[in-house]
Amino acid sequence: MSPAVLLAGRPNTGKTTLFNALTGLRQRVANFAGCTVERAEGLVRVAGGEFEVVDLPGTFSISSGSQDESIAFSFLAQAAASRALLVLCVAEASNLANDAALACALKAAGYPVLLVVNMIDEARLNGIEIDAAALSRELGMPVHLISARKRQGLGELRAAFKQVSDCPRALDLEGAPRERLEELHICATRRAEAACLKAVRVPGRPILKTISRSIRVDRWLFHPLLGPLALALTLFLVFQSLFALGEPAKDWLAALMDSASLWLRPHLPGSLLPGLVCDGFIAGFSAVATFVPQIAILFLLIGALEQSGYLPRAGAMVDRALRPFGLDGKVFIPFLSSFACAIPGVMAARTIPNEKRRLTAVLLCPLMTCSARLPVYALIIAAFVSPAFRPLGLDGRAVVMGGLYVFGVLTALLIALALRWTSLYEAQPMPVTVLPPYRLPKPSELARYVWTRCWHFISRAGRVIFMLSLLLWALGSFPRAPKGSAPSVQIEQSLLGRAGRLVEPVFRPIGYDWKISVGVLSSLAAREVFVGTMGSLTAMSGRAATTEELARTLQRDYGLPTAVSLLLFFAVALQCVSTIAIVRRETGGWKWPLIQFACLFVLAYALSFAGYHLTKFLV
Repeated sequence: MSPAVLLAGRPNTGKTTLFNALTGLRQRVANFAGCTVERAEGLVRVAGGEFEVVDLPGTFSISSGSQDESIAFSFLAQAAASRALLVLCVAEASNLANDAALACALKAAGYPVLLVVNMIDEARLNGIEIDAAALSRELGMPVHLISARKRQGLGELRAAFKQVSDCPRALDLEGAPRERLEELHICATRRAEAACLKAVRVPGRPILKTISRSIRVDRWLFHPLLGPLALALTLFLVFQSLFALGEPAKDWLAALMDSASLWLRPHLPGSLLPGLVCDGFIAGFSAVATFVPQIAILFLLIGALEQSGYLPRAGAMVDRALRPFGLDGKVFIPFLSSFACAIPGVMAARTIPNEKRRLTAVLLCPLMTCSARLPVYALIIAAFVSPAFRPLGLDGRAVVMGGLYVFGVLTALLIALALRWTSLYEAQPMPVTVLPPYRLPKPSELARYVWTRCWHFISRAGRVIFMLSLLLWALGSFPRAPKGSAPSVQIEQSLLGRAGRLVEPVFRPIGYDWKISVGVLSSLAAREVFVGTMGSLTAMSGRAATTEELARTLQRDYGLPTAVSLLLFFAVALQCVSTIAIVRRETGGWKWPLIQFACLFVLAYALSFAGYHLTKFLV
């Protein structure tokens, strides 16, 4: 087994950036706590041989108790018992005294440790001088000064991998008594502070450029009135950009896919193959692929906010607002991650040290409006919200989209408020938040972040839609109607039509016919599959499966009450098997995911019922 080089340290020190620089693997880089919730592994070949580099979850101290720290310490103990290793404890140069305490504690526990002082370029810009030799002498361990973002000092760091060693008698941090760990932490903190007093020179007057710049900006962004307004404006601009920038690209893609289907159909032999390819695969995939530009814009803007350093401040800012609901700022990162996908949001909840609050966050994360809902929302909004609707001069479609995001958040907060009177609630002290300085997003990392998430969306949705489109086409094509029958007759008499009518009575009270009922059931695989399913059904009915035709079908066949019902249902219901599976894994059984699915389904059905009949009465 290859020797292991483990990257340890708190979030925001640049561990993942260093991991990418050492291994060349494309791991996520974000400027907020809780980015890495599971270890990532890669191989590095240097003159001394081949080493396995492992990026551990963020760790503040050996005496803390969050789940991600438990993962880190558990793996650390397993590696120490089975092979030679070296722990690279990554510290931020501008916050060295706090970060070096973890390195001292790990060394005192018997692990071979090397202190990696990252972001040395920013420290020098701020006038901070670090004497690596003196610091090494005071701490009793090797010290390397690097800048992972600028690839400075990495050659010398790789050469230090040869310092790996066996440590079978290292302290098991998971099984050690709490008192012993706290004693090690206190001693390590004192030693780190004393060493930094001798080896680190900080300018005597405030010439710290990046830090003072962050302080000046924070005076505005943490203002009790301007701060919330800035946060609301930032989020609104994100939603506004989805339509203003993504609509032209979406229309172009829709026209391209429709042209491809029209060209290909007469060139395919037989009577079944054209329907299979054009009405099955192309129609289903087209209905989702056309929303990729909007999803790319969403990830681009969120990624820029992550890397700039604004998001941890947003978390600190909302902490006080969340307290009355039984939550705190620790849930901000899981909730925010869930706007892209509930799965990383559920996993990011591991950074919450309190088990009851972690479970609460896991249960509420699916209520955040994830990117999989975006195609469904965009389709319905495009069908029923006119471009001429411009309240206060704003794009009305973006206003409705933003309202749906707010609705998901408010629903989660109201449920959290109700949970305060259950056994899941437990009062907690104010969390300690480490705020990084503001940084300009790095274009290469931002582009990699957007590409990775867009490709994940395309590949995941594409695989699901391909199989479901084939299944839907087969169910909608057999048994065959009499020759010469209209496409609508064929689909009504098919297995798909019969199955839809079987479940239609369940959904009829909230305004769904058998077609929408089939779409809702298929969306359990992934919410965005609803759009692909409706596209396939539209194509099998003899109409083009373009976004415009789907919108016209919704307007003509269903009307506004059904649209309101659909929006409310998809905003609340847990329509994602993948999320259910990850909740089962995170909670250790089927109890909580089944409770979560049932409660959200009942709530979604009740809201949809009320929305459908109220809209029908008003309209």
